[in-house]
Amino acid sequence: MTKVIAPVSDAHAARFAELIEEHLGLRSSSRIELKAVMAARMRALQCYGFDAYLDRLESPLSMHEELRELAVRLTIGETYFFRSPEQLKVFTKIALPLLTQSSPTRQIRILSAGCSTGEEPYTIAMAMLELGPSAWARVSILGLDINPQSLAKANRARYSPWSMRATPPDCVEKYFHRESTQYVLDQRVKAMVRFEERSLAHEDLRFWQPRRFDVVFCRNVIMHLSARVLGEVVARFARVLAPDGFLFLSHAEPLRGISQAFRVEHAEGAFYYVLREARRSPAISISSVSRQRSSLIAKTTATTGPKAPECKLPLASAEVGGPAQLLPSLSLGAALMKAERFDDALATLQALAPADRVDPDVLLLTAIIQLERGKLDQAAELCASLLARDDLNAAVHYLIALCHEQGGRRAAAVDSYRAGVFLDATFAMPHLRLGLLFRREGDLPGARRELQNASMLLAQEDPARVLLFGGGFSRGTLIDLCASELRLCEASN
Repeated sequence: MTKVIAPVSDAHAARFAELIEEHLGLRSSSRIELKAVMAARMRALQCYGFDAYLDRLESPLSMHEELRELAVRLTIGETYFFRSPEQLKVFTKIALPLLTQSSPTRQIRILSAGCSTGEEPYTIAMAMLELGPSAWARVSILGLDINPQSLAKANRARYSPWSMRATPPDCVEKYFHRESTQYVLDQRVKAMVRFEERSLAHEDLRFWQPRRFDVVFCRNVIMHLSARVLGEVVARFARVLAPDGFLFLSHAEPLRGISQAFRVEHAEGAFYYVLREARRSPAISISSVSRQRSSLIAKTTATTGPKAPECKLPLASAEVGGPAQLLPSLSLGAALMKAERFDDALATLQALAPADRVDPDVLLLTAIIQLERGKLDQAAELCASLLARDDLNAAVHYLIALCHEQGGRRAAAVDSYRAGVFLDATFAMPHLRLGLLFRREGDLPGARRELQNASMLLAQEDPARVLLFGGGFSRGTLIDLCASELRLCEASN
């Protein structure tokens, strides 16, 4: 009589998710997917109950091979050549020149972490070949992945047309040849890359040695890691990067609330990271980017996903008047600002004790008030002092963008608004300002995209944050403004 595999319960799936997080570092997939993977592996191993499979998974004799099988089933291998070309431009036009400016013969050590089937490290190799023999001769490229099947395909270096969909035609001609329906990579490119099967979740001091790499690419990977492992992995990247090194993540993977080791930079339409202690290059750094660590806006937790942050300034309930509020305080300054008594609000904040005047909340509110008073230089100076403490604060970056826009510096304003969006996906106001800019310039698709995002986010925005950054307009008025601007976009078609 054929034995029947015991049903996988929710409790079994929860325990399985814990083991996956512990050994592979992956955050939980859907309960349905986990149950399907468990049932398939139990059938393959002829384990007729969860306890038998658990024994197999945790046995020193079989754990390694079973984890490799699970990695194949639980990792996502979607990638293609020349993905995110803006970051590739930063790599070739900014990173390489800066890394070699003091030592032209420096060996450039590149890590592609989570390289999947090899398209990313091979793209880097082709970019180096395009720079000439003096460039590629002094580069080493290492690709890491946890999935053995993906690495086997990377080593074969044979790809479908789908992997080639963004490859420039001249690179197809130079670096591939056709065999039936496959594109086969040239041996020159293959020889520049080596691959290693390794989990980013596991600490290995022999591998993750200080200053081992000059550039780390880890794009569309960390979003799949658990919150605990994510912090550990980013700390390892900080350890292994050279002091002047570069870290490239995907646009959907900001380090807001994860690490203080890096600061974000912007060039060629792309964001990237450098170590906070590294010397800044004025030619390539943006003037500010900001992080939601200030007590003004509560952190978004990594486990619950993004939500509208809550403003902590005492704006909503503060009122002007009464003996207890005659003494200078942040609360009184906020209430006066709410009442649009900007000169009185500024005087109140300036009357605070010297130690209180440099509090981040006080500085931020003062910068907002100076903007309302039209004092752009003073507002920008205050923002600079805030960025010196925390250069990843989206709220400060938004204020800097307003200074740029009101000062007629359109390109700088757009860059700074985009940095605010990048660092806080729930912040409505940068989307709204971008939408207004784009519509005025005739970029109707861009305007529609940003205005639709702004309208959606404003519906869930914290009222106090609307009051702080909404220019005196209510949530409803701002949403109506989005709708009106969207109608104008449609009418212009």
